[in-house]
Amino acid sequence: MIDVRNLKDLVEFQPGGKVRKRVFITDKIEMELVCYEPGTSTVEHHHAGQDEIFIIMEGTGTITVGGEAVRVGPGSLVYAPADIKHGIEPDRDGRMVMVFVKAPGRSARPGRAPRVAAAAAP
Repeated sequence: MIDVRNLKDLVEFQPGGKVRKRVFITDKIEMELVCYEPGTSTVEHHHAGQDEIFIIMEGTGTITVGGEAVRVGPGSLVYAPADIKHGIEPDRDGRMVMVFVKAPGRSARPGRAPRVAAAAAP
């Protein structure tokens, strides 16, 4: 069965905050879109047993992985290995839109129940 999404249709902003939308969430993979307003960020954190890839669609900022910061912009891909701290800091003067993909998905995460579902299509 094929499931097709248009990421641009999921872009949504909330004044003063960030918006996260699930794209695909299964036992094997998790994919979400995040829309950042100026001044918002994602604090450093890590995922036990999950690798993560960030794909920048719009805007610019800095992603830190394992204490190393890198500038990112549209088209940038950044890999964060499992169990390594990472954080996202969009530039303060603009919005940023990114997609992240984590694997393995829910069934491999401690304390998480398996789920086979994706967000409702727009």
